[in-house]
Amino acid sequence: MYKFNHVVSLIWMALLVSLFLPSYYVNHSGHSSPVEKSASNNFYHAHQYTSVTANHVMVSDNATSNEPPNGYKPKGEKEFSTKKYLSLKEKDSEANETRSITKFPYHRFDVKVDKDVKPSDKVTIHWEGKSLPGRQVTMYVWNIQDEKWVGLERKLAGENDFELNGTITAEEYVENNKLSVIVQDQVSIQSKSYDYSFVWMSDTQYYAQDHPAIFKTLTEWISQHKAVMNIKYVVHTGDIVNKGQDINQWQRADSYMNTLDVAKIPYGVLPGNHDVGDHFKLYQQYFGENRFRKKHYYGDSYQNNRGHYDLISVNGKDYLFVYMGGDVKAVDIEWMNQVLADFKDRTAILVFHEYLKKNGKRSQQGNAIFEKIVVPNHHVVAVLSGHYHSSKLLVDDLDDNLDGIVDRKVYQLLADYQKGPEGGSGFIRLLHVDEETNSIDVQTYSPYLDRYHYYNPDKYPGKDQFTMDIDVRRTEKMVATRYVEVNVYKQISDDNVVFLANE
Repeated sequence: MYKFNHVVSLIWMALLVSLFLPSYYVNHSGHSSPVEKSASNNFYHAHQYTSVTANHVMVSDNATSNEPPNGYKPKGEKEFSTKKYLSLKEKDSEANETRSITKFPYHRFDVKVDKDVKPSDKVTIHWEGKSLPGRQVTMYVWNIQDEKWVGLERKLAGENDFELNGTITAEEYVENNKLSVIVQDQVSIQSKSYDYSFVWMSDTQYYAQDHPAIFKTLTEWISQHKAVMNIKYVVHTGDIVNKGQDINQWQRADSYMNTLDVAKIPYGVLPGNHDVGDHFKLYQQYFGENRFRKKHYYGDSYQNNRGHYDLISVNGKDYLFVYMGGDVKAVDIEWMNQVLADFKDRTAILVFHEYLKKNGKRSQQGNAIFEKIVVPNHHVVAVLSGHYHSSKLLVDDLDDNLDGIVDRKVYQLLADYQKGPEGGSGFIRLLHVDEETNSIDVQTYSPYLDRYHYYNPDKYPGKDQFTMDIDVRRTEKMVATRYVEVNVYKQISDDNVVFLANE
């Protein structure tokens, strides 16, 4: 597996900014010459400014958490160095790359136009450059009236250079003889329309210990993609840290997972075997019941969040996520069965640290869970687990009413990349819910590398990407009242009791 150290990258090659204005033509040397009038709209080609036009085009680069940026001039912008300006003249895109792992990089072009520019004049903008294949790139221009960046054109990048073009009027975009344009990496539009998504993280232990930047990247990416992917919930199947007694690792994990709290994205965790430490003390200090008990989706805690359940409802579909960490005992199974019995009307997904082994078969603990929880509870459709470094899928067809016909499929998944480069290279699972096809599509993706598939899809087809036929249709709810009655009975002393004689 190759390593690529960036999630969103832009490689900009050149900018050609053309302004169509009446009067005369100004070439690179500053001299003017007449140009033919446009017969279609009666505009003259008056001025031209390019990425190598001295004193007219200032180029800067930056990266922001949002695309487009929230304001006109975000903090962190730096003007191109002499070397980068020279790369524009030589059209050497590799010399002016702007890269970012957690943010959306952009190039900014502040164009100083001539004083004879009028509000009614037309302006065309032309950009040429590159990005990473599959990334969406957008040209924005600052609207001085609305005070926001307005998108003119966007394209998905391929292997080769491509162009972006736009046409505006000076009135809305030129102020104090200046026009500002940015070209930025943008959140790409998914090729398939999903209704909403869940995200699954597991075994972040080496990120907390040795690669905190990757941990930080994961939760920031989830937060940034909350809207475009309609992320409704995040699952963590344990081993949050590598050494359960190391307070520094817990503080890192606490900080990075707090990104989800700030973004108001519901999530659930459980303790893995590396999280135990001194009898779960640090786990319970940082990820115990107190962290979650006020959250609207959080159900009852079991042993200070060693186990718990979450109630997630999306688009009229109701889910129950049941968690249990550590070695699962009979008393733990009893608690989980009671939770499942209390919420039989919800589609249930079970979450454990250890369940499937790397050979794709259930562990001894997994078999006990399957026989005592999965089989008797007919609304359980999936089991998620980590612990073993591998990616496995086990599907069981269950005949719940014993009539010889399969009533449900139970999808049992293992996903753990901890032994990969840099503790797993930031790979997570994306569970995309599609109501139209009544299924959940599973993808494996690294926000750190900006790459799908941990395993080579040609060599291991279906290992990192597959579809689960799970019923995700909306469930109708209803309440109807036939009659209601309220009675109040007051207690009185014997002195106030009046006995009525029989007639």
